[in-house]
Amino acid sequence: MSTLRIGGIASGFDTDKIVKDLMRVERMKVDRLLQDRQEVEWEKEQFREIINETRSFRDKYFDILRPETNLMSATALKKMEATSSDPETLSVTANANAQPGEVEFEVIESALATRAISSGKVTDDENGEGHLNLSDSMEEVAEKLDKGSFFGVEDEISFTINGESIEIKKSDSLSEAINKINSSDAGVRLSYSSFTDRFTLTATETGEQEILVEDEDGDEFFNALKIDIVDGKVSGDEEYFREGRDAKFKINGIEETYSSNTFNIDGITYSINKRVNEKTGEIIVSNRVDEEGIFETIKGFVEDYNSLIEEVNGRVNEDHHRDFRPLNDEQKDAMSEREIELWEEKAKSGLLRSEPTLQRMLNNLRSAVYDTVGEHHLSQIGINTGNYREQGRLNLDEEKLKETIATDPDKVVELFSRRPDKRYSADLSFEERRERYDDGGIASRLSDVLNDNIRTTRNDSGQKGTLIERAGLEGDTSQINNYYVRQLIEIDQRIDRMNDMLSRREEQYYRQFTAMEKALQELHSQGDWLMQQLNQGQF
Repeated sequence: MSTLRIGGIASGFDTDKIVKDLMRVERMKVDRLLQDRQEVEWEKEQFREIINETRSFRDKYFDILRPETNLMSATALKKMEATSSDPETLSVTANANAQPGEVEFEVIESALATRAISSGKVTDDENGEGHLNLSDSMEEVAEKLDKGSFFGVEDEISFTINGESIEIKKSDSLSEAINKINSSDAGVRLSYSSFTDRFTLTATETGEQEILVEDEDGDEFFNALKIDIVDGKVSGDEEYFREGRDAKFKINGIEETYSSNTFNIDGITYSINKRVNEKTGEIIVSNRVDEEGIFETIKGFVEDYNSLIEEVNGRVNEDHHRDFRPLNDEQKDAMSEREIELWEEKAKSGLLRSEPTLQRMLNNLRSAVYDTVGEHHLSQIGINTGNYREQGRLNLDEEKLKETIATDPDKVVELFSRRPDKRYSADLSFEERRERYDDGGIASRLSDVLNDNIRTTRNDSGQKGTLIERAGLEGDTSQINNYYVRQLIEIDQRIDRMNDMLSRREEQYYRQFTAMEKALQELHSQGDWLMQQLNQGQF
């Protein structure tokens, strides 16, 4: 409830203005706290920008889910490039285990899946519409198939396909019945074409296999679809039934078979792309080291590493302008949008200057790329770590790197991808960490540094990565539980206490002025009485 104040009646003073001026000085303390709060908020935002960039770098180069760029694995640096002399018939890809050279390949026949097609149109043209509707109930379907008693008196039929139970109700639509078969683990797919008015039942995998149907309901169901079941097996005339078969081929003159048209032999994945019923001509598969692909991976790593280093260096070395503090609302009202933008640009500068956790991460990253791996150093393959002024940047000699990739690719793999025996853990002892560091390549060392700073899992002490503990990560519990959030909560509490104090102080000023007004009124009353007495000659 607001208090009605009437001041200055006796004194003639503008009490509200005087109190407001007095409180303006008092409220400067709250303004300073609000400025402190804004700076902490900005620091948190800048910290999270660094965390996000660091996570992107880690996820790109040290994540097993990205084998093409995961430097922790030799796969990224032992890229092999396979080509086929007839890619329309045979396409090929190679992994890191493939050996350079040529392979003579000949397709004898491609793999096929077992398939059965209705031996004729399934509907009764005289009684039906010439085709089925997928939204029809199975009871309606039975009538159109001239199988009025197809379901008998039962509400549903049950049968097995390749040992998997299928239950179809009268009330199911044709679409639902088909989906029950296709979504089961029977390994078949049933489809219907309204154009041909026929069903097709196909095994989902190629190779020599039979489609087995058990129970009388199953026989009657598929016979109604004009797909023959003989001795519990899907069958039919050659025109409407095709047995599955394995792929047959020769590789360097040796005949092989696979149930699929895609298979891996000695690190090369072969895919037969079209149906082949007779021998093809000789197809030459060539495999070589993908020198350009390896070079581009390392070049991309160097560029992204430098980008991260420059971002963090920029923050910890940025000039701090102490005279430019966050603006309050009154100050913003007196400025243009451009003036506010320029001011805040200065105010945000240097907030993370000399920040110790960021400096420690930088130092550890620099050591990881500077230290030797066994007897090897990055400079031996054309990557120089630069001098102190360059603050940890990597400089790339492209020609030397390309030459090393071509002549000594194992050295490149050893430097980056050497795997230590010990697995990473946030709880390794100092000695275990040193052992892992010494045994590992540059990738595992960098990965450890990044995980120490941005991992979202906790160690035995309940701590997440150092940067995460500092500023938190959106979408993680640390978003609301970190150093900066705790700082903001503390400042908010101080602001609340200060506002309470200022409210009491304002009330105190008004009470004092009210008391003064009352005293002046009493003095005026006494003066009036005295003058009245003098005028009446009482004294």
